[in-house]
Amino acid sequence: MPIKELLISIGSYQTLLVVISFLLLVALKQKQGAVFAGATAFFFLLANFYFPYLIEWDSENLYRYFIWLLHDLAWMGSIAYLGLKDKVSWRQSVLGQLFCIPIICLNAFRAMDMGFNSFNFSLAPYQFIYPVFETAIVALCWMPIFVYLKNKFFVKSQPA
Repeated sequence: MPIKELLISIGSYQTLLVVISFLLLVALKQKQGAVFAGATAFFFLLANFYFPYLIEWDSENLYRYFIWLLHDLAWMGSIAYLGLKDKVSWRQSVLGQLFCIPIICLNAFRAMDMGFNSFNFSLAPYQFIYPVFETAIVALCWMPIFVYLKNKFFVKSQPA
């Protein structure tokens, strides 16, 4: 893979934030948080790698939403599986899935809107709601870091 494609894929600030959170969680030895952030980073990087090819292939602006819907379902399924196997905190697993449900619904609505009518009803909600929930998923990757820092610096130990 050329370095240019790698830089473009990491150029997404959300992908970069998720990768940084993964590296910090590995350094802090927070295993469950690192697994969640690592799985999320994998899916973010995968989406960034296939995005230009998908846009080039889908000139009708229709199939990309189904592919993104399947991509989000795969992420949800992997996070649910990791949560059931206690590899990921159940709070992160449940919250991540709850944050992903509106994204999946928006992708389905956008695909139907683009395929069946030309009014483009879904553009405004898609441009507003999608980034909000994607940012919430990124924040969820950083949650174990904030909890670790809070416990390390702000919680006073109780005398025995």
